[in-house]
Formats: sequence, structure tokens, C-alpha cells
Amino acid sequence: MSFQSSILNFFLKKFIKNTKPSPDLYSYEDMRDLMNDSFEMGDKNFFEKLIIRSTFANKKSNIETSEVLLDNIRTLKITRSDNHKDKCILYFHGGGYVAGSPETHLNLLKEIYKSAKITIFAVDYSLSPENKFPLALNEAVRSYNALRDLGYKAKNIIIGGDSAGGNLSLVCTLKLQEDLIELPSKLFLLSPWTDLTASGESISSNSVHDPYLSYNNSQLTKQSMQKVAETWYAPEQNIKDKFISPLFAEYTSFPETLIQVSDIEILLSDSVDLEKKMKANQNKVTLSIYNNVPHVWQIFGFLPETKQAIREIGDFVSK
Repeated sequence: MSFQSSILNFFLKKFIKNTKPSPDLYSYEDMRDLMNDSFEMGDKNFFEKLIIRSTFANKKSNIETSEVLLDNIRTLKITRSDNHKDKCILYFHGGGYVAGSPETHLNLLKEIYKSAKITIFAVDYSLSPENKFPLALNEAVRSYNALRDLGYKAKNIIIGGDSAGGNLSLVCTLKLQEDLIELPSKLFLLSPWTDLTASGESISSNSVHDPYLSYNNSQLTKQSMQKVAETWYAPEQNIKDKFISPLFAEYTSFPETLIQVSDIEILLSDSVDLEKKMKANQNKVTLSIYNNVPHVWQIFGFLPETKQAIREIGDFVSK
């Protein structure tokens, strides 16, 4: 646990978690506003402005970014001349399926590129509630197939994502497997949201400790998570469907997987239980649990734990 993470957690709790509207009043617009990369911050307090600018504002670098289309799906390509020409990463951003974009995660993606030297394709998939399940899943599969059409071999494609993007990474791979399409070589998942029923033990045990994703009351936390899943993302669906909650899938002959998660976040069980299911069927999986950092801490570039996590990702995808 670093001094920086302790300070960050304190301010996240004070200015974001403890000021969050109740689940019945909290809207997807609120989630989008928190990750808004246009920085029209209005009445946000100083700390919120500082966090948003330090996390989501595009930092200058010599890494090239450009818009491309993968089967007509807008995608951000992150690369540089020193890349491994034959390999690529297909990345899905987080945001509860209702918020975020490749741009909100651009600083994280640039850091992953610096560590891995592998071209990244970050997909701007359709968000809910305007676009409900299974559109994002279908777009994920189409983007993977489009990379194959561009000449990338499956053995040289790595899929990665954070939070809801970790969910999308899993369900995309499961769908490829069901469709008998050759699978990517590896997956890396950052605090993946794998159980949309919100039945994991850490939803209750970590509600007080999680610095911003939860409420102090575990029932409110569960209610808010279920609202995202059942009202915005996948209404009138079986939330235990493996293509919605991949924790309930059977994992056989699955690609090697790296999972990173924090010990204090409410989605800890989503990762711990996923690792158990994968290992039960002899899949190769590494679970790295980091101490006292917030959900998807990898986006906070000033944390020592972020640098450690990025190095781990770079080593994993480069092997």
C-alpha cells in the first residue's frame, strides 16, 4: 500500500462516494459525466476537477493515435514505429456498459503500449441504455474478425479490458469459442465485472472499503449494480446468461488469462471466483491482487501500484 493510494482513496470517498445520489436517483448520465472527456465540469468541486484532468485529460506523447474502422465500428488505434508488427491488442474500455470511450482510457492505453510495444485497437462500442445487450457483444466479435481480415493471426491477438470491458473481453472470447472461431492467444482483465447478478461476497464485505464504486450500505451497493445490469444494459434478460455474466460460463481450453484486482473493491469476488472456475478446468490463469487501491486503479497514472500493474501487463502480453 502506497502513501499515494491512501490519499487517493480518502479523497475519492470524501468527494465522490459520499456525495453520490441514491441508486434510485443515480443515472447513467451521472456515470458519463464523471468520465466526460470534454471537461465541461460546471459545478464540480476542485478535487473532482483535479482527478478528471489528471486521469482522463490526454497527455502529450510521441505515440500515434488515429481513428480506424473495424467492420464499420469506430476504433482508436494506438501505435508507434517500434511496435511488434505482427501482434496487436484488442481493447474494450470500462464504464458499466453505459459510459466511457477509447478517449477516456487513452492515457492508460498509451502506458500499456509503452510497456508492451504492441499496437492497440480500442473499440468504441455502442453504449447502453440507448443500445442494449447483445449489441456491444456483437460489435466485439465483429471487431475481432475484422482484425483477422486485416491479416492478424489469432495467435498474435491479445484481448484486454477493464471492468465492463473485462466482461466484454470474456464474453467476446466465449462467443468466438461457441462459433468455432480460432481464439486469441491471451486475455488480460483489469477488475473485470463478471457477475452482473451482484451476488459476490465482496459486494457486501467491501462496500464500506471500496473508495468510490460502492455505497457504505451494502444493500444500496447491490441495488445500484443491479440497476445498471437489469435496467440499462440487459433488461428482460436472464442475467445469469454466460454472455451477460461470464462468471457462470464453463471454461474449457480457454486462452491464458491475467486478472488484476484490488483487495478492497466490491468486484474482488468477481475475479477470485473467476480464477477458481478457470483453474478447475485446467486453464492457465494468473490472479494478481493489489493492496488498498481503487477499482481500475491502472487509470491513475501517479500511483506506484499503477506502474507495477502496467509492467505486469507488458510482461504478460509480450511473452
